[in-house]
Amino acid sequence: MTKKVHHEEKKRKQPVTLVAAPPAVDEASLSPYRAFVVQFREQSPAAPQHFAGRVEHMTSGHAARFYSPEELTAFLQRVLSNAGARGPGDH
Repeated sequence: MTKKVHHEEKKRKQPVTLVAAPPAVDEASLSPYRAFVVQFREQSPAAPQHFAGRVEHMTSGHAARFYSPEELTAFLQRVLSNAGARGPGDH
């Protein structure tokens, strides 16, 4: 015997309005040349304190895997200290 499941979609009665929050930090100081994506590995019950993942510098594409907070910090410092990591107008 096959059972049919009926899913009912709920529709919004009113449109959602998005309001931009005032910037907490001066947007001019947020250079894309200092932007990174950090992806953390899932923690397993066997190793709940395991700190690992991947980090990528957005403008250069340099990427690395890390296995400790120190390795992540070292990568960030290394990339930011390179002259190529600074963009126009960065000091």
